[in-house]
Amino acid sequence: MDTIPLMPVAADNYKKSITDSAGKKAESSNASRLLILQSMVPLATNLLASQLEAFSTRLADALFKLSDQAVRPEEAKISFEAHQLVKRNSTAFYRLVASQINAALSKEVSVFNTRKRVTRDNPFLDTTAQTYEEMEGKILLRNASQSLEVLNAESLVMLNSLIGRILNRMPIDISQNPFRPEILIKAVHQAWMELDPNPASHLIVLRLLQPDVFLQLTPVLDEINQELMARGIRPGADDNFDSAGGALAYLPAQSLFSLDPYLQDKLKRVFSGQIELPSADGLDGLASGSDTLLNQLDLDHDDSPLDKATVDHQFFANLLEMQKDFAQNDAAAPQFESRLRKVLRAPSADCLSLIQRNTVELLARVFDFIFADPGLRDDVKTMISQLQIPILRVALQDSDFFFRESHPARTLMDILGSSGIILDNEAAQLDPLLGVIGDVIERVQFEFDERIDLFSDVVSDLENYLKDEEIKAQEAISQPVQTALSEEKMRVAREFAEHDVAIRVETGEVAGFLEVFLQEQWIRILTIAHSVKDEKPHALENALKTMDDLIWSLKPKNSADERKELIAKLPAMLTLLNAWLNAIRWDEPDRVLFFSKLAERHAAMARAPLELSPRRQLEIAVNIAQRASNRRLDRFVQEKVAHTDDEATKQVASLERGTWLDFSDENEQVNRYKLAWISPKRTSFIFANRQGYQAFSISAAELEEKYRTGSVSTILANSLVDRALIHALREMAV
Repeated sequence: MDTIPLMPVAADNYKKSITDSAGKKAESSNASRLLILQSMVPLATNLLASQLEAFSTRLADALFKLSDQAVRPEEAKISFEAHQLVKRNSTAFYRLVASQINAALSKEVSVFNTRKRVTRDNPFLDTTAQTYEEMEGKILLRNASQSLEVLNAESLVMLNSLIGRILNRMPIDISQNPFRPEILIKAVHQAWMELDPNPASHLIVLRLLQPDVFLQLTPVLDEINQELMARGIRPGADDNFDSAGGALAYLPAQSLFSLDPYLQDKLKRVFSGQIELPSADGLDGLASGSDTLLNQLDLDHDDSPLDKATVDHQFFANLLEMQKDFAQNDAAAPQFESRLRKVLRAPSADCLSLIQRNTVELLARVFDFIFADPGLRDDVKTMISQLQIPILRVALQDSDFFFRESHPARTLMDILGSSGIILDNEAAQLDPLLGVIGDVIERVQFEFDERIDLFSDVVSDLENYLKDEEIKAQEAISQPVQTALSEEKMRVAREFAEHDVAIRVETGEVAGFLEVFLQEQWIRILTIAHSVKDEKPHALENALKTMDDLIWSLKPKNSADERKELIAKLPAMLTLLNAWLNAIRWDEPDRVLFFSKLAERHAAMARAPLELSPRRQLEIAVNIAQRASNRRLDRFVQEKVAHTDDEATKQVASLERGTWLDFSDENEQVNRYKLAWISPKRTSFIFANRQGYQAFSISAAELEEKYRTGSVSTILANSLVDRALIHALREMAV
């Protein structure tokens, strides 16, 4: 039969997808869908782990502040000892917290499906068989949890809704959410109790786990929500019919039509009979089919009254014949023009109501816009052309087509409109998606009678195909993702290393040649140490201590005891220094020169007089203060330059996985790629084609620069039917 040429493999795959539909529904069972939620545990753990250094610093500062302000000496003593414990054992604390969070979340996800809703206060206020300390602990836990729930209410409500959708339920209660603040507070508190066996500090730390000190949960919850929605889980809507789902889930959409009350009012007046749409091709003379004329005909022909039900039945029968005729002849000679107005020439159309005629005319204007759209490919227009009669029959039966964005027939047209973006432009005729769409069109043409559910079926099949393709695409980019993760890990480690050096240089007490050495060589060492701190925490401690000892060794030694201490520490310090430099293979002549200067400074320090005049001491202090001020100013300026908040920065910050971008090369050739992956810290982006091939990674800074130069642009995929309706209604003179 003459329809869009199909790839045999694609057609077979599509038919197989239909026969396997029962299997696909089985995949949506609670047990298998639970795996989706389990995959969120490592995501949440990694995001929270990335905050542990900052959290540890806030907790240590809060403990120190409490020790300074506490009225009771015992509390001040315990707080100060806890402060010192955190400072001395920060790495061990990180590991304990990360381990407890991962274990707690894994346990919660594994059992939450069987947990019943509980009374809101029961977890905290069960007073049976409790000591005073246990009661106080539960009250503190409740207060901290509620504070964080209020602060993160919007993100938690969204996650509750999505988790409910995973198991086909109503939104779950906060007490059932495995990522709720209560679980995380308990995990952190348990980690502290393992770190500090002194029970006197346990309640003190729990009291401090308030929003200003605790981990920042909003970005973590938002990332989980985005990841779930990227997998096709939608809050409070039918996944199959959601206009933002399916194929459109892979495109950034802007809902325009639903936001314009004026156009909505126009549309309501069209379908209430208050407006009569004139035909655009000279068929106005057929307007005798209005309700007024029907009433007049009934008055003039009492002897042969019109049977409107028979008229409608005959008209729909004629439409069905036209549908079959177009299905057989359209593919051979596609026509990019709306021919819906021609159906009004059929004798059975003479007695259509005003609202029915308005439906035909408005839909004709929608197709006029689609066929005139220069942004749509011809093969897409060909496919859409073959849906004119089926869509008209749907619209005549169900005016919700114009009012409901998630209507299945409307969703199908929107998917076809967006397919011009996601089809492989280099080999469109070989793209299997084109064959699958062709089978969908063929099925609609030959199977659609009056059952609108058919559109739901084909949309579901098409979306399942695209979702399967998305899963395979994610597998295809697994290696580039691992590479990008490693690169980001090193970039983050480098940032930490630069910070470690900067805060020491900013004091103004670091000698000039040593400052150069730290910035050029020791940052490399600290980068390695930060990158392996999870596996080898002592390496970072060792590298930082060696740097601090080196800086200390060049500070003035104004007493005999300090000079003795220097002489005692030098051998071990120099041994560690050389070992680290060997690790980064710094063998250039500059290494010999550095150690020569270092030896000269140490020797000069040993010969310098022990007592300095007040004038000399003042000069040194002023010099140090000036250098510190200059360093801080330089860093402030650099950070301001590095964080330019221009339009390009905002565009990159707003990108979401699934967005399509056009990249222009130096020859002005445009290539279209999908944003397939974003690194956890948004420093790296991976783009690929729809199947996950031709993948490449680009940093956030490089992408921002491409936006500034205009060599990249975001593709916005507004609903095709929305755009057509907006055009048709705005052109309407009322």
